[in-house]
Amino acid sequence: MVAPNDRLRLPAAVAGLGCLLLTVCTAPTTETRWVKAGTDDQTVARELQDCNAQAGAALANERGINADISATLGRNWSLSSTQGVEAQSMRQQAAGYADQVLNNCMRAKGFTKEG
Repeated sequence: MVAPNDRLRLPAAVAGLGCLLLTVCTAPTTETRWVKAGTDDQTVARELQDCNAQAGAALANERGINADISATLGRNWSLSSTQGVEAQSMRQQAAGYADQVLNNCMRAKGFTKEG
């Protein structure tokens, strides 16, 4: 049997998680600079553009996968009132993967992060 107070816990937990996500998303960011001995700014910009294109392709692929997942599980998430949280989680995971692709690409080219 579910007590009346138990019904309030889920919305409160979701609201708390939403506040936490908002805080993380609005945190100040620092600019990352990629460096490699013997390279000029044009070379860095060109290589970064190439890696950004790879990261963009990876992000587009992840978004397609996420759309398929949402099409399959969206109704379940809607019924359980977790659709927003699940969508945000998938967006963050996709962005993290794209960032990983960018970082791996730049490191493979011999660059390191500064800052």
